[in-house]
Amino acid sequence: MSALPEVEGVTHHWVRVRGVELHYAEAGSGDDVVLCLHGWPQHWYEWRRLMPALAADGYRVIAPDLRGFGWSEAPADGYEKENLADDVLALLDELGLERVKLVGHDWGAGSASSSACGSRCASSATSRSTSCRPGRACGRWRRTCGGSGTSG
Repeated sequence: MSALPEVEGVTHHWVRVRGVELHYAEAGSGDDVVLCLHGWPQHWYEWRRLMPALAADGYRVIAPDLRGFGWSEAPADGYEKENLADDVLALLDELGLERVKLVGHDWGAGSASSSACGSRCASSATSRSTSCRPGRACGRWRRTCGGSGTSG
C-alpha cells in the first residue's frame, strides 16, 4: 500500500485485534465518539471531509480500515460480515469505548444499521447498497447491540 494520505487534524494508529493488525484514522478528542465504517472497496479516506468537520464540532472521530482494506492487514480469510463486525467490536474494546455513534456506508452500513439500537451504539446514520440479514451474518452485532439484525 502507498503512503498514507495526509489530512489536517487526522492521526493514524494501528492495533492488533483478533490476530489482525487494523489501521484506524482519528480526529478530535473527547468522550462523544463517532465511528465511521467505510464501504467496499474503500477505506478510512472515504471520510476525509467528514472527520475534520465533526472534530471541529467537538467529536472524537474514528475511521478504521476493515480487514484487508486500506492500511489494515489482509489475512487469507475472515471476510464474512460477522468477522468484520467482530473486528470492529474488538477495536472498540481495545480502545475502551463503551458507547459510540455510528456512521456507515455500503458494507459498513450493514454493521451500523444492525447495531444501531443497543448498549454500545447510541445512534447511527447509514447509506448502503448492501444489507445485513438476520442470523449468522449479524449475530454478534445483534447480541451485543440489541438490534434486530436486519436493515431495511
